[in-house]
Amino acid sequence: MFYEEVEVGKTYMSNIKKPITGSEIDIVAQLSGMDTPGFLNAEFAKSLGFKDRATPGFYILGTMLGLLYKGGFLADVLMWAGGTNLSFKTPVFPGDILSAEATVVSKKLKERWGPVTYNWTIKNQKDEVVATGTNT
Repeated sequence: MFYEEVEVGKTYMSNIKKPITGSEIDIVAQLSGMDTPGFLNAEFAKSLGFKDRATPGFYILGTMLGLLYKGGFLADVLMWAGGTNLSFKTPVFPGDILSAEATVVSKKLKERWGPVTYNWTIKNQKDEVVATGTNT
């Protein structure tokens, strides 16, 4: 999808869903330095009241971006300028399946392209909201 095709007020949904695996959590936690027991050790996470180890939040954010890009939304984007109002509502565990949607709030043309601001939501397989935020 090109900049000209993005419509303010329109909601774009990912056309695929992404299962989260334990191996992905391991890799992300270790590569990012977030290699804490809550991400890597199920028994430790359960001792804190979780049903399993959790997925690092920034991997959830990255998954949302990937789902939207693969669905064509801002697939030709040059950069992510930032996000605001980021809120994680419920943990994501191995085996959860995520989907994403984005509603365009604004776009500002600068020559041939410009920043696009959108509110996004990530949901799990139970249609529960996992995280929300605003990106530009």
